[in-house]
Amino acid sequence: MDVGKAVGFVFEDEQWVSKILLGAVIGLIPIFGSLALTGYGITVVRNVRQGTARPLPGWDRVGEYFVDGLLFWIALLVYSIPLLIMICPLVFVWLVPLAVADSGDLPAVLGGLAGIVSAGVGCLAFLYALILWVLYPVLQIRYAEAGKLAACLRFGEVFRFLSANIGQVILAQLVVWAAAVIVSTGLSLVMGVLGLIPVCGWVIAALLGFAFLPVGVWLILLAGHLYGQIGIQPMAELASLPGS
Repeated sequence: MDVGKAVGFVFEDEQWVSKILLGAVIGLIPIFGSLALTGYGITVVRNVRQGTARPLPGWDRVGEYFVDGLLFWIALLVYSIPLLIMICPLVFVWLVPLAVADSGDLPAVLGGLAGIVSAGVGCLAFLYALILWVLYPVLQIRYAEAGKLAACLRFGEVFRFLSANIGQVILAQLVVWAAAVIVSTGLSLVMGVLGLIPVCGWVIAALLGFAFLPVGVWLILLAGHLYGQIGIQPMAELASLPGS
C-alpha cells in the first residue's frame, strides 16, 4: 500500500484547490452534501481501481455522487441493524426502575441489574462497532466495483474479501484516523495560539476554523485512494488466472 501516494495524489491535479473547496461548500448542504461527498469518495475508489491517471474527479456529476452515497449508506445501515438491535432495548432497561420508583428497594436492585446489562451490551456494541469500522472500506470497494447496492449485500463475498485483506483494511483505517488526528490537532494548536492575540488573532483564528471543511474533503479523498489500492489486488489476481 502506497500511503505517500494516497496522501499527495490530490495535489497532482491542477484544479485541486477548486475541487476541494467546492466539495467543502457542497458538504455544508444538510444530508445531500454528506451523501454527495460519500459518493465522490467512492468515485475516487473506482478511479484508483481502474488505474485512472488523474483519479481526482470533477463535480459535474454531483447527482450521481448523491445516489452512490445514498445507496452506500443504505448498505451500511443494513449492516448496522445488529448494533441498533443491541442499543435500542437499553432505553427500556432503564425505564423499568423508574416505573417502580415508589417500591422500596426494588428500584435500586433493578437499577443495578440495568447497569450490569448496559455494561454487557455496551461491550458487545463496541465490538460490533469495530466490525463496522473495518467493513466500511470493504463496502466502499464492493460498491465501487459493481455500482450496485446488491454487491454490498452479498454477505459471504463481503466477509471473504474482508478476511483476505484484513491487514490492509485495518492499516488504511489507521492511516486515515492518524491523518485526521494530526491535521485537526495542528489546526487547533494554531487557532489556540492565534486566540491569544487580541482582535486580529481572534479574527484569523475564526477564519482558520473554516479550514476544517476542506480538510474533511481531503480525508475522504485520502481514504478513497487507500481503499482503491486495496481493491486493485483482487483485480490483479483475477487477471493472473489461466485463460484471463
